[in-house]
Amino acid sequence: MFRSQTKKSRLLSNEDVTYLIDRADDKFKHGQFSDAVHHYDAVLKRAPNNFRALHNKGLALFALSKFEKSIECYDRALGIQPNASHVKLNKAISLNSSKKFQQAKSLLDELVRLAPKNKEALNARALSEFNLGLDTEGMQDLKKAIQIDPTYTMAWNNLGCFYLGLGELDSAIECFDQTLAVDTRNYDAFLLKDMAVERRERRLKRP
Repeated sequence: MFRSQTKKSRLLSNEDVTYLIDRADDKFKHGQFSDAVHHYDAVLKRAPNNFRALHNKGLALFALSKFEKSIECYDRALGIQPNASHVKLNKAISLNSSKKFQQAKSLLDELVRLAPKNKEALNARALSEFNLGLDTEGMQDLKKAIQIDPTYTMAWNNLGCFYLGLGELDSAIECFDQTLAVDTRNYDAFLLKDMAVERRERRLKRP
């Protein structure tokens, strides 16, 4: 009888699970990523196949730059919901961060094939393509993402960085200006634009 009661006490109701995940999510939202992982682990210890806890733990691990561990969480989540496109996207982003660009691109190819207007997948695939030497394809993907959403500042910044790397400074500045027109407090765009302007001024001063 005692063993039976002990086992029963370890079971969590759906309400308990939701409460614990909400607490973990709150830690995540406040940038307390290590604490969030600890809370997700507490859920998964009792409910190891909880899709939401697995996916969100992956996000927290990514924020801690623990990319391989985040991929493990995403894989477990995909074992439960194989068609979860948002999990596949986040896995691809972690693969890019792990420098596994070909694996990331293969996964993103699948996502874009199923949803050609997925701007986040196009943006992520562009990063894979640039690192694989597929510059033309990467530019095309970024321009498609911007065409889908002209206010997509991440794609504008990435396109600007690409032009910056090519030394096409006027085009780079134009991209960063597009970001700042949407988000006047975009710190990355400010820094990148300043860098491009400085390089252009140095170029103009050359004899």
